[in-house]
Amino acid sequence: MLAAAAAAGLGLADDADGDAVETDARPAAASREVRALARPTTTLAPTTTTTTAPPPPPTTTTTTAPPPPPPTTTTTAPPEPEVTVSAGGGIVCPVAGSVSFVDSWGAARSGGRTHKGTDMMAASGTPTVAPVSGTVEHRTSSLGGLSWYLHGDDGDTYYGTHLSSFANQGAGWVAAGTVIGHVGQSGNAGTPHLHFEHHPGGGSPVNPYPLVAAAC
Repeated sequence: MLAAAAAAGLGLADDADGDAVETDARPAAASREVRALARPTTTLAPTTTTTTAPPPPPTTTTTTAPPPPPPTTTTTAPPEPEVTVSAGGGIVCPVAGSVSFVDSWGAARSGGRTHKGTDMMAASGTPTVAPVSGTVEHRTSSLGGLSWYLHGDDGDTYYGTHLSSFANQGAGWVAAGTVIGHVGQSGNAGTPHLHFEHHPGGGSPVNPYPLVAAAC
């Protein structure tokens, strides 16, 4: 028995009655192993991972400019053509533009008539002007067509005919150089021109060539 106990790592001892009692004769290392196994197990709390979402992108505000106002169209009337007048011999040239003429006083005309004025050749529409200041009146006849009469402040009457149109009709008194008609070929005229006459004192016509030759 003692041999078996010794083989198992046990010892025998006498108790109080003198009987043999088994004692544990295993090394202390075994006891330590048992204590180590008996230690409480520490359980680690699970790791909590917090994921933070990225901030939202900034809000982009698009401002659309209001459309420009529609363009304003301003219509400007073309300026009146500048009338260049020339003067000499006491009158203003009755044709305000390029003009040519010859002394045709007394030349034969249709119906046995003779020419009582100066034919001043110019382009149709060329302005004709008052040769002196005075009162203008406009008339129409079958022979002369559209005509003006200028009763001058100098006491003489001046006559222009074969116009294409009147200007300042009904104006009454006008200053010298005022446009009162435009060159044309109304009446019995074959080509555009101004037939111009001079009536001193409002009487019978005299040759106007010297006047227009000095003025134009």
